[in-house]
Amino acid sequence: MKRFLSFFVMAILVIACNTDTQDPVVTNLTPTEKSAKLISADNEFGFELFQKVNASLDEPKNTMISPMSVSLALAMVYNGAAGNTQKQMETMLHKANLTPEDINQSYKDLVSALTSHDPKVELSISNAIYYRNSFSIKNEFFTTNKNYYQAEVSGLDFSKSTETLNKVNGWVNTKTKGKIDKIIEQVNSNDIMYLLNAIYFNGEWKYRFDTKETTDLPFTKEDKTTVQVPTMTVEKPFNYYSHSKFELLEMPYGSGKYSMLVFLPVNGKKTDDVISLMTSENVNDWISKLTEQKKKVYLPKFEFKFDNSLKDELAALGMTDAFDDTKSNLSGISDAAKLIISEVMHKTYIKVDERGTEAAAVTGITIGVTSMPLDNSFRADHPFVFAIREKDTKAILFIGKVMNPKAN
Repeated sequence: MKRFLSFFVMAILVIACNTDTQDPVVTNLTPTEKSAKLISADNEFGFELFQKVNASLDEPKNTMISPMSVSLALAMVYNGAAGNTQKQMETMLHKANLTPEDINQSYKDLVSALTSHDPKVELSISNAIYYRNSFSIKNEFFTTNKNYYQAEVSGLDFSKSTETLNKVNGWVNTKTKGKIDKIIEQVNSNDIMYLLNAIYFNGEWKYRFDTKETTDLPFTKEDKTTVQVPTMTVEKPFNYYSHSKFELLEMPYGSGKYSMLVFLPVNGKKTDDVISLMTSENVNDWISKLTEQKKKVYLPKFEFKFDNSLKDELAALGMTDAFDDTKSNLSGISDAAKLIISEVMHKTYIKVDERGTEAAAVTGITIGVTSMPLDNSFRADHPFVFAIREKDTKAILFIGKVMNPKAN
């Protein structure tokens, strides 16, 4: 069902050019009541998460997250959560007013609609679950994530760490077209599952910049120092809004269904002043006030990568139990052991030039066990200690250790 359009997806888009000269068929998406609630919830969560990530930075630096990527990865985990762990996730994600069926079906429809929305924009959204093949996982968990999220599910021998790393990171590299090459650095002994989401968006500016017009111009940083940067320029009609703390410009991609919103702080204000105001309600309001005006736009070319563990930020937003080995309830994934989320790694990439924007995002959630389940075998295949005792009196007669059974 093609019925969605998210008004603002921060930093998940990858854009390149499409040389097709014919006007493509572009769909119009009208959200249903439930899908509108899901989109609004994701946007609100995205702004809150971005504010937390921004506040956590030790120093000002280029930063980008993909709320949609994080939301989709967490949605897959949510299908295995129960009890208070599930309730905390619902609250943090602003989805307490939606049933699991509503959430899953709405995401399925949303992804289908977005990825086929504008033929001039390439957008792919992929999900995968890699799990330790010796660990018992509930079939319902796999089935739900396959049906609604088209998740690729694969069991691997995690004891072969190099092969596992190559498989998981190879998937990430492929799905982001080489823009993000890996999401996990090592396979830990307690890891039993990696849940992955990758988003890649590729399109061109509706009004492309002329490379001949690009020149080095000064860019003034917040500490008032300046650097010379290649700056693009174009003069076209753009949607524009002036706020007391910033100017807002909408720069469309492709057929105009996707766009970049540029929030430019006015003199005396900083990016933090803008970020602190960003809520779903406020951004919707600002967008509603956009009007078309002819503008000569100067935009610097840029390219950067950003990565960050989101555990602290998600916990600060209220999702605490999933990371706590005494409180976590992920029994919908498995009953074989006590499970926790041990890591939520998020990586993004963006490149903006005269042709358009290229960006990618990957979210990797690691599920681990608090302790590995007991094996019913007994293997004295390494040094051990022994004792000989008398049963009735419980007297220990001998105690020793074996370091090398072949030693005389």
